[in-house]
Amino acid sequence: MIVTVANHKGGVGKTSLAAHLAFRAAERGNKVLAVDFDAQGNLTGTLADRGKALKADGAERLFSADAEPVPMPGVDPLIHVLPATAALNATDRGQLSQAFTAIGHLKALGKVYGVIVIDTAPAIGLRLTAALAASQHLVVPLQPESYAVDGVASLLAEAVSISEHMNPGLAPAEFVINAINPRARQHATTAKRLAQQFKVRTPHLRRAIAVADALAAKKPVWRNPSNSAVANEWAVLCDELLDAFGVVDWT
Repeated sequence: MIVTVANHKGGVGKTSLAAHLAFRAAERGNKVLAVDFDAQGNLTGTLADRGKALKADGAERLFSADAEPVPMPGVDPLIHVLPATAALNATDRGQLSQAFTAIGHLKALGKVYGVIVIDTAPAIGLRLTAALAASQHLVVPLQPESYAVDGVASLLAEAVSISEHMNPGLAPAEFVINAINPRARQHATTAKRLAQQFKVRTPHLRRAIAVADALAAKKPVWRNPSNSAVANEWAVLCDELLDAFGVVDWT
């Protein structure tokens, strides 16, 4: 199973969600590959040793005609990583044939790993095309603010186009509401509107420093529970998504 986490807007929690999905899938006994398509490398820094990542095969090598890159070990024995490098930014200026090369490599790796989670850059380009064309699922995290909701239209149009022309196996997007303030009327109103328009998973995730603290310690928030309510929200949400995607619990 390959899942892409995407949104054109930065700062909405893409990497946090991708990392937690990888952690949760591994806890279920699945062999997981995390692919970091964002040159900032935050997923790499969370799930792997940044120093060792500099010498490893980078995610940009998926777009090469050579054999698929060799993932590096992650912080969990069941998690491997294709790390981000600065060379990733140049891939969006490549030819469409390179996207097909990446799709082929991702599908080949999908025969080795039970779950592949792809964290994307906040932009439309060859990386997003390749990720969506290889995936069965798309998850879109966003904050419950009007401008953030309006900004996903182009992403959804891209996903629909790819499902029609390149990947009929891509399911409709799943939405996750992140950094919600339950006391803010605008957040509640926007969350309700989202649920009427899209497939929104629950629970909604509250804004909390506990998530950043846990990821800085290279752990999911439920293993670093400075806030037990937030930890439970993230665990339940990840289980909801993985169950919906048919990810088996081998433990």
